[in-house]
Amino acid sequence: MMTERQKDRITRAFSNKASSYDMAADVQWLVASRLAARIIDAPIAAPLRIVEIGCGTGFLSSHLAEAFPNADLLLTDIAASMLARCRGRIGDRARYQVVDGERPEGLEGPFDLIVSNLAFQWFVDLGKGIERLSKFLAPGGRMMFATLGVQTFQEWRAAHRALGLTSGTPAYPGAADFPWPPGFSTQIEEELLQQPYADGHDFVRSLKALGAGEPAPGHQPLAAGAMRRLLASLEDEFTATYHILYGELVA
Repeated sequence: MMTERQKDRITRAFSNKASSYDMAADVQWLVASRLAARIIDAPIAAPLRIVEIGCGTGFLSSHLAEAFPNADLLLTDIAASMLARCRGRIGDRARYQVVDGERPEGLEGPFDLIVSNLAFQWFVDLGKGIERLSKFLAPGGRMMFATLGVQTFQEWRAAHRALGLTSGTPAYPGAADFPWPPGFSTQIEEELLQQPYADGHDFVRSLKALGAGEPAPGHQPLAAGAMRRLLASLEDEFTATYHILYGELVA
């Protein structure tokens, strides 16, 4: 489980990488598009109040603004610099608020639709965080999101094991053991995306450019020599799996 101290570091990392995020976020853009299609196709009336948790630079936000032009759209992020980049993309069509989605103090509901694209994996306690957010849903409202699943970066972990090393990849949930809060109708679907990188160096650089290099709790960074051996084993093209969980909760 991630710690609050780690989340503070993640917040700073995303704040510092706001300007480079878009150039490295191919998977995030693709998943935002696919999540948006699921939201638009959901069998619900046009939502009047929408909040996005962890909007980043606005990948999903742009789809929401176009699909629901008459809705009150509130875009939130834990990093003010990300929110500023999002405002630059979306403009005055939406409202903006700095919010820790896991502990959404200052958020004023209810909302017909709560959405999030690849932000929930940064929660310290995923189940508790989703439970807190669910309390902001209007009767019949929906929460629809994409987050990372257990098979994410399985190739990176395998490369560590082959050299007798321990990977710092965080522990993500599987679809079967997803920590849903009780009392709701829920469903989840899975997708495996294969993202190619030039080599292991390229993979690591991409994560750092996203501000997403924080390891699992308690993991000690590899010594310089061990990291060199690891990257030397990944000198050819390296493909990383992104295991995407598309979740839906109905109040």
